[in-house]
Amino acid sequence: MIAAQRVWGIIEGHVPRKQWVHSEEIYAMVELHGTLDEEDRQPQVPGSRTPKWKILVRDVLADRVKEGKIRSRKRLN
Repeated sequence: MIAAQRVWGIIEGHVPRKQWVHSEEIYAMVELHGTLDEEDRQPQVPGSRTPKWKILVRDVLADRVKEGKIRSRKRLN
């Protein structure tokens, strides 16, 4: 299972600074540069289509927003 620290390292090393990057681009970078195993690819909860690793990416990003290390745009519906 990929660790939160590894996810953050990928984000720091591959996501451009000082520009907005869509979450789908971040997922693609983590998937490309991370080593995801079968457990990572399992759904977070039964019946969900969202794999555990994407939830971890969201959690890592949310933590860094709270810490003030990154900024987030709120989605407008």
